Amino acid sequence: MKSINLDHLTEEQLAAALDQKRKSKESKKAEARRLYRKAKETFCEDTAEKFDNLHKLLKALKEATCSSAQELYNQMYALDNKEPKPTKSFTVKNQDDTIKIVIDRQERFEFTDEAVVHINAIRDIFKAKFSERNKGMYSILDGLLVKNSKMEYDPKLLAKARRQVRDLGDTELINEFDKLDECQHVTGSALYSRLYRRSKDGKWQDISLQFSAL
Repeated sequence: MKSINLDHLTEEQLAAALDQKRKSKESKKAEARRLYRKAKETFCEDTAEKFDNLHKLLKALKEATCSSAQELYNQMYALDNKEPKPTKSFTVKNQDDTIKIVIDRQERFEFTDEAVVHINAIRDIFKAKFSERNKGMYSILDGLLVKNSKMEYDPKLLAKARRQVRDLGDTELINEFDKLDECQHVTGSALYSRLYRRSKDGKWQDISLQFSAL
């Protein structure tokens, strides 16, 4: 690079040189920023397109799998001149027992506004009966049933605990849990399909399509 003797430059020339250097630096920075933004846009658009395509493929795969499995389920009964038995879940296996497809229909539940009354009653009963006996264990129990930072109980977890509560034989608790269960109603259902392969050690391995399992 050719050196410049600054002593030979006038103040105007020196100022012009510094200004040119500043503009060159800003121009390079602006170009780098432009290239970054272009790369980011390209990445976002390409990735979105891939996700959209995979979403369509997976949706089509699910629909085709569930439809074909249902046809086979119906044919299984038709071969014996019987009506297919209504079921929420069934399995289709290959002859070698190395592949199985599970079709599962799960109901969606929601709780009415009145559920909070019984949830709070259950919480008060738990606190009154168990907090003084063993505060450590009560804190663990209370923490497991809490669903958010507002310290609200999770209705779904309470619904699952209903059977265990009956084993306790506590009439007051059972009564509140029964009322909570009455606040639960079906809002719809979702159809799922899962495929498993039998591994070399004889265990069924879930061929998951979830990112978290990859």
